[in-house]
Amino acid sequence: GKRRAVRDTPSMERGTRLNKVIADAGVASRRAADEMIAAGRVKVNGLVVTELGTRVRPGERVMVDGKIIADPERHVYILLNKPKDVITTTSDERGRRTVLDLVDIGERIYPVGRLDRNTTGVLLLTNDGTIANRLMHPRYGIARVYEVTLDRPLELRHAKEIATGVEL
Repeated sequence: GKRRAVRDTPSMERGTRLNKVIADAGVASRRAADEMIAAGRVKVNGLVVTELGTRVRPGERVMVDGKIIADPERHVYILLNKPKDVITTTSDERGRRTVLDLVDIGERIYPVGRLDRNTTGVLLLTNDGTIANRLMHPRYGIARVYEVTLDRPLELRHAKEIATGVEL
């Protein structure tokens, strides 16, 4: 029969939904996490869990495809000064250096926002999906200030183009 690693009982702390734990660790979206759970790819405390809605308490061991994901209560925050010619993605099929190549901490982390390859500057890397979403999603109205330094003097014609708006 099916064995569950975690039982929801009134006497136990409810914990966090397993799909949220997986999403917060940066492994997959909640919907994709539900598919992984249903496919039997997720273990809690060494037992395969296939029941959607399973809850995980702090300190329980969660594995996806045999890899331990971040403890749901242990968040990592790294402030990185991204150098030029490094891309802001978690991997690159063309073999270019990514921001994750610069940081090796043994946790699955991901960049919050993006900086162009030729742009240098501060970038936040984390495994905290909640804070990443709050910082990136427009509904939270987080203001961003960008300071730009040019490699040559600004010409009047370029200033006029910038003032009328630049379409990206």
